Amino acid sequence: MARIRTIKPSMFSSLTVSAWPVPVRWTFAGLFTYLDDKGRGLDETRLIKAELYPLDDAMTAKKVEQHLAAIAGSGPLCRYELAGQRYIHVTSWREHQRINRPTPSRIPPCPIHEPDAQGHLNFDEAS
Repeated sequence: MARIRTIKPSMFSSLTVSAWPVPVRWTFAGLFTYLDDKGRGLDETRLIKAELYPLDDAMTAKKVEQHLAAIAGSGPLCRYELAGQRYIHVTSWREHQRINRPTPSRIPPCPIHEPDAQGHLNFDEAS
């Protein structure tokens, strides 16, 4: 099933986003189509490159990795690891996306930003 995502006009005037080079901004915008309905996804640059830039031979997995590092370095993207698997999520997903009929995520929640069933954040599991 195709995901339809929107980008709020305020993203273009965001001081955080505007500080990034244009290709990094494009990768960030593309993540909104890569991530699931909870704003989570596998942190695997080859998959992200294949999904966001399938016909762009000049865009490499190494460049995508650099983009993800820049985005995570300034805050709106969190990279975390659980049981040896790396994941990403947009920390402000709910502010930017309203999913009409969300599909449950197959990606485990971030132990840093997403509370468990009891409402507690788990800082010990994050790597």
